[in-house]
Amino acid sequence: MADARREDLGRMLRAWRMARDPRLVPDPVPLRGHRTYLTQLDMALLLGVSERWYRALEKGEDRRYGAEMIAGIVRILGLSPRQAAALHHGTGHRPPEPVSATRPGPALLDLMHQQRCLSFITDRAWDVLAANAVAARHCPWLVRAGANVMTWVFSPDARYQLRDWERSWAGPLLEHLRLAWQRRPGDRRLDEVVREVRAMPGVAELWEAPGRPGGVTGGAPVPMYFPLVAPAPVQVRVTVCAPYADRSLRWVMIAALDPAVSFP
Repeated sequence: MADARREDLGRMLRAWRMARDPRLVPDPVPLRGHRTYLTQLDMALLLGVSERWYRALEKGEDRRYGAEMIAGIVRILGLSPRQAAALHHGTGHRPPEPVSATRPGPALLDLMHQQRCLSFITDRAWDVLAANAVAARHCPWLVRAGANVMTWVFSPDARYQLRDWERSWAGPLLEHLRLAWQRRPGDRRLDEVVREVRAMPGVAELWEAPGRPGGVTGGAPVPMYFPLVAPAPVQVRVTVCAPYADRSLRWVMIAALDPAVSFP
């Protein structure tokens, strides 16, 4: 028999569902009529469960609801961090680790600026937080407002600079993005990045393809074109470091394999 706490959680969940505009749901909702809310059947279809199973949650029944189902509800309903935490705790799950709002400290920024190669820092969703002058000169997109590594990598513009794009860059980085997305179901910013990347030309086919190891994520040399450096693409190695005190930050360095190649 459902206890008072679970029944109360079910009532809140019902209110959140009824308040959710179907047009705002990340996945398309096959609307019948002109509804302004989601039904229990809508939720069940979006979650891949039976309507009876989802209804039991709103009724406050004590069942073993999977962590993926709860994460899916958070995503579909666009729940706030506090609402999501209540839903996770109420169903016996630990809420996902919140996205760090930490900014790179002065020491890390100083090291980044000292590098003579392309050097920049991102957060866990690959939003660019800082870049050195070399990176800004050869990849000016890095210092634009709202710059994100993944959305740039899969844009048409990037395919001119990232040579052997599909095999050396797109395949490995897409696999990296997918794994991060699976590990952090509560990361709304990462959800936004994934949706934007999946909508880009040619990405849908890559998304359905098997993972492709190696390439840039495996430390192997990859070709990249820098018009201010050489008339032909140069082989570079991408190194990614994480500060010991905050693994939510990524410090990325892109250096030419040939020591004779310098970045002006």
